[in-house]
Amino acid sequence: MKANSETMPVAFIKSKGKTFFNFNIVESQKTDEAGTRTVFNYEYIEVENKNRDSLIRAIMRDKYTVDDEIALLNNKFRGKAKDITDYDDYQAFRIKAKKEIGEKNGLV
Repeated sequence: MKANSETMPVAFIKSKGKTFFNFNIVESQKTDEAGTRTVFNYEYIEVENKNRDSLIRAIMRDKYTVDDEIALLNNKFRGKAKDITDYDDYQAFRIKAKKEIGEKNGLV
C-alpha cells in the first residue's frame, strides 16, 4: 500500500499487534498554500518476520500472486514477445525488491 509522511519513515513499525515494513521511500518537495515542505512517499506491507527472504517474498506477493508468477513463467517459455516483456518487468521488479532490502536495511 502507498503512504506519505512529513517525517522520514522508519523501516519497521508495530501497530495494533502487527509489524509493517516501509520501503521504496522517495523524498520530494510539496508546495501548497502553506509553502514548500519535504514529504516522503513510500509503500508499506505487513510482514511476519524481518529476515531478508521474508521481506522480499512479502514485497513480491504485494504485487504478484503465486498464480501470476506461474503464468509469467509459462508464458515466457511459450516465447511470445509480450509474454517475454511481462516476464522482464517481473524480473526487474524482483531485482529492485532485493536491492531495496539490501541497501536500506543491511540485509544483503
